[in-house]
Amino acid sequence: DSSSSSSKGESSPVDAVLFVGMSLVLGIASRHLLRGTRVPYTVALLVIGIALGSLEFGTHHHLGKVGHGIRIWNNIDPELLLAVFLPALLFESSFSMEVHQIKRCLGQMVLLAGPGVLISTFCLASLVKLTFPYDWDWKTSLLLGGLLSATDPVAVVALLKELGASKKLSTVIEGESLMNDGTAIVVFQLFLKMVMGNSYDWASIIKFLLRVALGAVGIGLAFGIASVLWLKFIFNDSVIEITLTIAVSYFAYYTAQEWAGASGVLTVMTLGMFYAAFARTAFKGDSQKSLHHFWEMVAYIANTLIFILSGVVIAEGILDSDKIAYQGNSWGFLFLLYFYVQLSRCVVVGVLYPLLCRVGYGLDWKEGIILVWSGLRGAVALSLSLSVKQSSGNSFLSTETGTL
Repeated sequence: DSSSSSSKGESSPVDAVLFVGMSLVLGIASRHLLRGTRVPYTVALLVIGIALGSLEFGTHHHLGKVGHGIRIWNNIDPELLLAVFLPALLFESSFSMEVHQIKRCLGQMVLLAGPGVLISTFCLASLVKLTFPYDWDWKTSLLLGGLLSATDPVAVVALLKELGASKKLSTVIEGESLMNDGTAIVVFQLFLKMVMGNSYDWASIIKFLLRVALGAVGIGLAFGIASVLWLKFIFNDSVIEITLTIAVSYFAYYTAQEWAGASGVLTVMTLGMFYAAFARTAFKGDSQKSLHHFWEMVAYIANTLIFILSGVVIAEGILDSDKIAYQGNSWGFLFLLYFYVQLSRCVVVGVLYPLLCRVGYGLDWKEGIILVWSGLRGAVALSLSLSVKQSSGNSFLSTETGTL
């Protein structure tokens, strides 16, 4: 005990920087070694994170300064975590979309990202509530269903492009992912507030959703118009143009989330799509290419840190908590949850299939099967789950429930 307390006493806030640098080096090494293999890069990062967390929290051989950095990041404030990572991930996704394809596929995207998210949330919540032995109430079950409804099919879209699949299909999958990140996070925020003791009737729920959604779109458009007008006065200075997009995306997120009580995620998504539709001509010469490369790099760094950090948090939750006894059946329920996630995706696509066939470019049954398997869960769902974990440990949400 004395040796561990003395080692903790040497901890410095600067150690958090060491964790970032080490994560990026491990990410580079993984990407380099896995190139040409079928192993997904993000899966390797999660395994690395679990290994680091296991060494730090599960053994007596603490990792010194690296371990201090891991512990600092493990205890990061949940709101700060989302505010750091989400704007970068969402702006990059929305800005890189092809507008003319979006217009044709918009109906299918809205179906999957609107009713689809609600069907998935209630389907998962019902299955978890009725079959899991944790005695969660409906609000907690719906919270889990909501955060598991945010899809992130980056690997699927990359594979479709590599295989030469139709642009239509990859646009529907990517556009749905982007839009349902926004709607799933709004649903998640609603149920998190309910779990934390806020009470809502149907009228206040509808009022909350309208304020969060419509307010976010308005703020995103306002920031988009103002920044594009500013860009018109900038000539051939890619540094200023790129920096402006960073400043606007984070400032818009903060304004919506902290000041206006709207959805920061929907705000950044609206901002990115406004840029994709109306601001491409505002970037002159090589600036547009530089901008895309820059935001790809930012999203890559954010993904690397999120997946390694998630692995660390998983290891800490399992190894460092005395209150939680993980018997073998917990792992069985984890695999059952994976089956439920796939089942809920089947239900979403199956229920909406008659409409998906008649909207936009249409959809055949083979594309429907690909659409089922494209519903991967990624960085956004992980960010939300880390947020729940860090918000737990109070009278409303126990540490055990948060970790589970």
